[in-house]
Parts: sequence; structure tokens; C-alpha cells
Amino acid sequence: MNKTNLLTVLAIALMAVQCGCSAKLGRQTGFLSDYSKLDRQSDVSYRYIGSNLGVYSQFIVDPVKVHFHSSSKGGKLSAEDITDLQNYMHAAIVSAISDRYSIVYRPGPGVARIRVALTDLKKSKIVQNIWPGSKLAGTGLGGASLEAELVDSQNGTQIGAVVESQLGERLSLDGLSTWGDVKAIMDGWAKRLRERLDEAH
Repeated sequence: MNKTNLLTVLAIALMAVQCGCSAKLGRQTGFLSDYSKLDRQSDVSYRYIGSNLGVYSQFIVDPVKVHFHSSSKGGKLSAEDITDLQNYMHAAIVSAISDRYSIVYRPGPGVARIRVALTDLKKSKIVQNIWPGSKLAGTGLGGASLEAELVDSQNGTQIGAVVESQLGERLSLDGLSTWGDVKAIMDGWAKRLRERLDEAH
């Protein structure tokens, strides 16, 4: 195989890895109250942000759910792992927003409910990630998918929503633990939620 053909094969392989946790709308789980407003950002990211998001400065953070889509391998994980990751995602959201926005427990005016479901989870392959070549190729990366929305706490109107999948970073050390990539992805999702809230305010 000549150099040009080898590079072509590697490029195709990398694209396949990046699409390994697909968020295409054909895989929606029914968790969101409405999928019709979502705009495609990429093959693995769909989002909707309502114009009235800035009205809300208090949030009920619901317990994170699990709604694995039919092709997910997450159903093979232990109940302990799943519970740990649900709790981690919930804590990441609270930590990301609570220094500026109020976390409350009752519906009311100006209160939005944050609903999140994990729809796929993929462990990091530590043995592969130890080797720089494998790590850069992305073959051992962990990943996660979610569906999430903000809804008005009183009438349930959707304020914002996201359906997204992500793989771990090739140049980070997160993949050297079983769930390191997944938890880094969750931290990133929580950080972006905070950024969207700040922009709206």
C-alpha cells in the first residue's frame, strides 16, 4: 500500500471513530418533550436555545436518567457504574451553575427544570490508551451521549434542548482511567450549559 492510500485509510478510520457514538435524530429515545426545534450543529450535535432563556435564573436539577437507545452498549454496564455516572453528571451541573444561579426544589415563576438523560456510555480502553499511537488514533477513547432539556417548571414549555454525542480527547490523559473520558465529557457539557446561561443573561 502506498503512502497516499495509507493516509486515506487512516482518515476514513478516524472519521468512523469520531462517529462511533452517534446522536443522529433517528436514535432519539423519546426522553425530550419536543425534538422538532432542534437545529443540526454537526452529525453528532443538535441544539435548540429559546429566546426567553434569560428569563430564568433559578433551576431545579432533576436526577439524571438513563434512556439507552436501542443500539447502545450501555445496557451491559453494571448498575453501580451507571448510578455513579448519573450522580457525577448531576453534581457536575450543580457545580457549574450554582455559584451564580439558584438551585431550588419547587416550581415557580422564573424557575426552569433541567432534565438530562444519558443515552449511551462507552468505557475507555486503558491498555490501548497507554500507547501514544493508539491514543492518537482514538481507538481506545471512551464516549457518551445525552439528551437534555430545560423546561418551564410551571407549564413544561421547552426553553432549550440538546441531543449530543462525544468521544474523549486524543491528547488528554483522561482515557487512562475506565470512566475518565466520560467524566471529562460530562464536565464539558456542564460547562457549556453554564456558558449558554451566562450568554442569555
